[in-house]
Amino acid sequence: MKNITLKQYTALKDPAPYDVLTHLNPKNHFTKRQMNVNQMPYANVKYCIRLLPKVHSWQGIQQLFEICFEVPEKDFWKATVIEYFAARKFMIAEFERIIATENKLLATQNTDTHLWEMAGADKLKPYGDTLPLLQLGKLFGQYPFDLGRKPYSEIFNLLAQTKTQNEVEAEYGKLQAP
Repeated sequence: MKNITLKQYTALKDPAPYDVLTHLNPKNHFTKRQMNVNQMPYANVKYCIRLLPKVHSWQGIQQLFEICFEVPEKDFWKATVIEYFAARKFMIAEFERIIATENKLLATQNTDTHLWEMAGADKLKPYGDTLPLLQLGKLFGQYPFDLGRKPYSEIFNLLAQTKTQNEVEAEYGKLQAP
């Protein structure tokens, strides 16, 4: 098996001999670039998370690598298959880590969930990525889409702090109530 370029790999009639590369260890390196999910804009991270399960073409894969590794299209196709499979595994693992962390830290344990759902919470699902930005925008007096261009780590940090503060204030309110 040769370490061919992605352009050559996509032209293969039978890429099966290269299936073994899916078992490579993750590596944060692609065309001399690294992916730093914490420094990526929040909107880009959310876009990639939504896009990842829907990618079924090489154009979609190339777009993900362009966003995540900031690699131009011409450099993407010149990359080697070994480099690609290791970086792909790293990218997927990073997004899985982000999703797990968000689910753990931003999950709410609300006893009024059924009331929230009865009020029409399903109508908000299409706006799931921008609603946190809207809340932060209100809190800080900023345009929500401007916040979406801030690094993911900054926005996530503010969301976690805001959620925790709201929970403490709610509990304090319950304790104060007669």
